[in-house]
Amino acid sequence: MGVIGTVIRKEATDNARDRRAVSTALLMPLMGPLSLVLLFFLFSDIQEKQQAPKVPVVGKENAPVLLAQLARSGVVVEDAPADPQQAVRDGKVDVVLVIPSSFGDDLRHGRPAVVEIIVDESRQSSGILLSRLRRSLQQYSAQVGALRLVARGIDPLVNQAVAVSVRDVGTPQGKTALLLGVMPLFLLLSCFMGGTYVAIDVTAGERERGSLEALLLNPVKAVDLVLGKVAVAALFGLLGVTVSAAGFVVAVAVIPFAEVDLDISLPPLVAVAVVALLLPMVLLGAALQVFVGTLCKTFKTAQAAISMVMVAPTIPGALLMMFPQQPTTAMMLVPTLGHSILMMRLIRGEPTAAVDVALASGSVLIVAALLLLITARLFGPRLIVGR
Repeated sequence: MGVIGTVIRKEATDNARDRRAVSTALLMPLMGPLSLVLLFFLFSDIQEKQQAPKVPVVGKENAPVLLAQLARSGVVVEDAPADPQQAVRDGKVDVVLVIPSSFGDDLRHGRPAVVEIIVDESRQSSGILLSRLRRSLQQYSAQVGALRLVARGIDPLVNQAVAVSVRDVGTPQGKTALLLGVMPLFLLLSCFMGGTYVAIDVTAGERERGSLEALLLNPVKAVDLVLGKVAVAALFGLLGVTVSAAGFVVAVAVIPFAEVDLDISLPPLVAVAVVALLLPMVLLGAALQVFVGTLCKTFKTAQAAISMVMVAPTIPGALLMMFPQQPTTAMMLVPTLGHSILMMRLIRGEPTAAVDVALASGSVLIVAALLLLITARLFGPRLIVGR
């Protein structure tokens, strides 16, 4: 431990004085909390369009009853622009409802009364408002149709063959996880991002400066050198994960989720549990980066290689977000995937089995140990001569 401790102190002191190493560990992990803020504003905009959509209407005088029904359903009717088509095309408004002068006459004579919605469906922002307006118009159409059937002595329920009832059994914690679903992904990135610069500097950086050769000429075991370097990279990685988790706690506490009818909380104890869960992943990230850095001869080459490798461990977690699956024992054995599942359980407030934690952590530690052994074998004469 004396040699390993010396390596840790030396590398930690050197990199603690380096602004790039510190900024990588402290600033980059804050991308996750900042993304949560952006998601909130996006979600808030979607909620506003769903709950109180603003719809410009042409020909308001042609359908006062329809407009009253739209207002009761939450649609805010506004005056239409002078050129509705150009306004929609320019993105000034999302949709424009056009009610022709024949609307009332068609209704009175039992004919389908046509209304027109001007929209640019290539704009994704218009989809929510268009769907909301369509539902309101369909509700009005159903009410008028029911009245017509009653006037003819027909029960309106005859036309309703199937009645659909939806029961939401989701817990508040589960709904919270919908918005906090980005948290596991960014925390996994922090495991590999916080110590990136350190891992490159203590391997390819020292090799490029020529200081690694002098270090290898000393009577020190290669495994001790590798353990010391991995430990320093892991310390900076752990710092990055801690900063990211703390940033999420602060972001959740500051963002006014109540304004969009969401009760979201992230207790500090949950964040601490998540950081503790990710300790093996931090070690894996450091071992992987030191391994890749050892294979590279220059700082720039290592930086490019690690940037590419760093994305790979997050792929299983990203796929799980896009295609949710029922967790199985086999999934727990897949590095990063098992930890993504466990983090989501913690965020949702669901029970986490100790055996699942053991399986996920065990598989990650085995891979980290293999990388350490391989890297230790690379530290030797071949590394000095550059082969």
